[in-house]
This record gives sequence, structure tokens and C-alpha cells, in this order.
Amino acid sequence: MARTTLSLPFSGSALRALRERAGLTQKALADACREAGYGTSRGNIAKLETQGSRPVPPLLRALTEALSCKVDDLLEQAK
Repeated sequence: MARTTLSLPFSGSALRALRERAGLTQKALADACREAGYGTSRGNIAKLETQGSRPVPPLLRALTEALSCKVDDLLEQAK
């Protein structure tokens, strides 16, 4: 079964800001996501932050767990 990416307005810049605020490197965040139940790589975290990639739902859950944040914190804010 293919994984479906989110159509939510995911914000790579918000991810980067939250990661940096937590004092984590991209690799450390990838490791924390693995501990939260979703295996990912440093390269995938980089793509999410800089290339407009969107996470699959299980990765989004792992990111929120690893960063102790809400899903809303990782979305583009309406202007």
C-alpha cells in the first residue's frame, strides 16, 4: 500500500525553527522520530525543511512527539 502525503500546508521553516529551538540537529531529530516509532533519515528531515516535501501522517505524528509540539505548530500560518 502506497503512503499518502498530507495535503495540509506543512511548513518546513516552522519545522526548522522548532528543531533549532529544541537544540537538535537534523540527525538527532531523525533519531528521535525513530524512537517515536517512525524511521526516517537526516536527509529526509532536510528535504522537509528546505525542499517543500510533506510528511506522511506517521512521520508528522513522530515529529510532534519528538519536538513536543502540536500539529498546528508545523503548519503554515494563515496571513
